[in-house]
Amino acid sequence: MNKNVFRYLDTRAAHITFIVAFFILILPESPLLLIHVLFVYAAFAACYIWMAAAPKGWWDAKRYAIAVCVLAGITVIIRTVHFDYPDHRIFWPLLYMLGVADARWNRWTVVLAAVTVCMIFGMMMVDGVSYGALIAAVLMYIAVRNQNLLREADRTNRKQLEQLNAAYSELQQTTVQAMGYAALTERTRLARDIHDGLGHQMTSLIVQLQALKLMIPKDTLVASNSVDEILKVARKGIDEVRFAVKEWSDDEKGLGPIALKGLISQIEANSLVRIQYKEIGPIGEWPVECSVILYRILQEALTNILKHADASQVDVSVEEENEHVKLLITDDGNFRSEKPLNFGFGLSGMIERCETAGGSIAFSSNSPKGLKIQAVVPLDISSSTPD
Repeated sequence: MNKNVFRYLDTRAAHITFIVAFFILILPESPLLLIHVLFVYAAFAACYIWMAAAPKGWWDAKRYAIAVCVLAGITVIIRTVHFDYPDHRIFWPLLYMLGVADARWNRWTVVLAAVTVCMIFGMMMVDGVSYGALIAAVLMYIAVRNQNLLREADRTNRKQLEQLNAAYSELQQTTVQAMGYAALTERTRLARDIHDGLGHQMTSLIVQLQALKLMIPKDTLVASNSVDEILKVARKGIDEVRFAVKEWSDDEKGLGPIALKGLISQIEANSLVRIQYKEIGPIGEWPVECSVILYRILQEALTNILKHADASQVDVSVEEENEHVKLLITDDGNFRSEKPLNFGFGLSGMIERCETAGGSIAFSSNSPKGLKIQAVVPLDISSSTPD
């Protein structure tokens, strides 16, 4: 069974226990001698227990108002027949039930509670005013109502936290999918480069070999000179194959650098900004958590540059040092050191991402103009994140 069901059953049991205990405490010393009083108290106790046991969603402002009016009417009828019973305490559980009502009907239940307090005071005017008892009833209602509001707020916070966690998980999955798409874009670019570059060279090589076959019987010297040119084309093709193999090999290590390059390719294809990407030193394998953070930082930085910087050139460099990845982004936009940097939602999100992962990020001016962003993120985020 769902935990919320158990929690709801426990709450109803607590309300019913309070009602039963309250009526036991206010019973006269010899209830069997006053059977009519016992019957009245039992009838009111049954009404309040029914109110506590009814599903919370069943109640609304109209039904609470009807319940108060019905109980007040029954009390007036009984007091007309038996002038001494019931006394004002018969409405205390009603105050309790109004205090634990659903927060949606808070405005109406407060009004009904005020009406109930007035009825209690009216009965006291007939039986004898006890300001201590009146204050105790009001304080009981306030305490119960505040406790109920705190419980409702806690329940709402838990629900919102669950929704936030679900949204965060969905965002992480979406980011990984976006990185996969960016990596696919980069793979497509590599395949196109191989086709356009290496394919052209192989075609040229085939044509020259066919010509060489015809030249050998006619002019051996010219054919010998042509071999050198053919070898140059072949060597250049081998170099391109090696470069492509290295790129594909790096791609197989993870979504990190290849996703960054894919994102840059997408931005360049849809804007007039030229982006230069550079890897300083050897780049190893990045965990998914580290890759996601660096990808989101670069994405937010490039988005801000496109929106606000009016830049024409962006330089992006990646370097691994001391188990950390350093991402440096510089542009030639309109930012200058003399004006303060506006830390909006995007830049604040970048700072939060880095600090949450145990890294750091710094913003400074780029000479002669533009902005420089340097983010440092640990490769092992789990051990760097504070408990």
